[in-house]
Amino acid sequence: KIKPDGTGYSKLLDFSSQNGNRPYGDFYYDGIFLYGTTNFGGTNNLGTIFKIKSDGTGYSKLLDFSGAANGSFPMCTLISDGTFLYGMTYQGGTNGYGTVFKIMPDGTGYSKLLDFTSTNGSWPGGSLIFDGVFLYGMTNQGGTNNKGVIFKIKTDGTGYSNLLDFAGAINGSYTEGNLLSAGTSLYGMT
Repeated sequence: KIKPDGTGYSKLLDFSSQNGNRPYGDFYYDGIFLYGTTNFGGTNNLGTIFKIKSDGTGYSKLLDFSGAANGSFPMCTLISDGTFLYGMTYQGGTNGYGTVFKIMPDGTGYSKLLDFTSTNGSWPGGSLIFDGVFLYGMTNQGGTNNKGVIFKIKTDGTGYSNLLDFAGAINGSYTEGNLLSAGTSLYGMT
């Protein structure tokens, strides 16, 4: 951490092969803990979910990703609905194309909400957004044209809907970044 004027620098944690390495995305902060993901490291070297207090104490590894069972290589910022943390893995899951998941802030209650397939999208990038009912996100590939999709899914894993299949020159391909909700529209980039 560092103060906005450049003073007060403090290293809170050294990542390692066991607690995770190559952190990816931003922190989610609940007022006490910072929550994050690492793209590699952990027990299986497939990434982790962790939390740490803003003073550097209270570090805890919440989950080791393991591939088919729960995903691998998370490349997202975690979000919260006030009860669960939600995120995506870039690969892993039953089909190897990534997952949507939820987990309690104490590391319990992990649930895989969706296994991506080549049809419903593959290799999700960016982070999810939440409108109070649905989680929205994008995949980098997969879908009808294998150029990515925009999707939505409820927080209990039901209600999946493919909102858009990217098609190249017509409407873009290979999404990057996050969706933004503003007014009645979602905004994103390919």
